[in-house]
Amino acid sequence: MTTFAIAPSYEPIGRVLTADEYDALPENARRELVDGVVHVMATPTPWHQEVVDAVKAALARMAPRQFRVTREIEIRLSDLARRNPDVLVVRADGFNRRVASLRPEQVVLAVEVVSPGLESTDREVKPLQYARAGIAHYWRIETDTPYQVEIHTYRLDGEQRYAHTGTFAGEEHVAAPGLEWAAVNMAELLDED
Repeated sequence: MTTFAIAPSYEPIGRVLTADEYDALPENARRELVDGVVHVMATPTPWHQEVVDAVKAALARMAPRQFRVTREIEIRLSDLARRNPDVLVVRADGFNRRVASLRPEQVVLAVEVVSPGLESTDREVKPLQYARAGIAHYWRIETDTPYQVEIHTYRLDGEQRYAHTGTFAGEEHVAAPGLEWAAVNMAELLDED
């Protein structure tokens, strides 16, 4: 039987790590910590990355000065839970570009582009974790149809759950309550000239 080690000094993937053990690992945006177990994410497709880049660029163009838009930065949801959303909008106040981990209260919007093999994680598990951590907004982007995207927007309700606020596709503009500045033009999002 073949096993793969995450680092020479650690047991094979699947061993529960303490927060200190995980923090001692080299930074890696393709890795998350779920209940103390390291999960290595699949290599993204070029289409997935094009969507991530386009959404990040669109939000960065529109974001007010009090926000920064970044991608694949770890959110420390708890000692044993870390997630790396595809795109994040964070508060500029207190944002340190040299730190590889964010606290949930720094994050205004977490965006996940649904990946093959991670559909239930991106559609069910991550939104639940982000809501419980108090992240105000979540966008899920579906890419099932080749070269088309559909954005589902969510806003935190008073019960640490997300309420669905809209689905946008085609030539619509995203209209997310509480993020009025983020009116992404779907027709221009992935315009291929």
